[in-house]
Amino acid sequence: MKFPDKDPLLKEILEDEKLAGFRRTALDRALEAMRRARRARRATRMRMLVLLPVLTLLLLSLPKLAQKPAGPASHAHPRQTMTVASAPVKEPGVKVISDEELFALFPDRPVALIGRPGHQKLVLLDTPARN
Repeated sequence: MKFPDKDPLLKEILEDEKLAGFRRTALDRALEAMRRARRARRATRMRMLVLLPVLTLLLLSLPKLAQKPAGPASHAHPRQTMTVASAPVKEPGVKVISDEELFALFPDRPVALIGRPGHQKLVLLDTPARN
């Protein structure tokens, strides 16, 4: 059995004012952190409760939006199908020219093709290089 009067060092440590203030501050900070966490959880739950009906309504309305007819012609004569003949469209393409034809576009200028065939770059040798 321990007697409190016989251990003055332990009594001094337990009754110290600085430690009591520190304990109180630590307790207050911990309680405030727990309150903030509880408020954040509560706010998240409320957002989910508000968002859930909105998402449900959106998901229920999507099939109805997909079933709407495109225009008045689609339901006027549903059994008739239309075929449209169109002229072949000429796609704007790239005209492939030979190396000599490319060099002919830059007369009196030093030029070079650098790279492997099909992936070459035209370099004008009389212009300063860009960094």
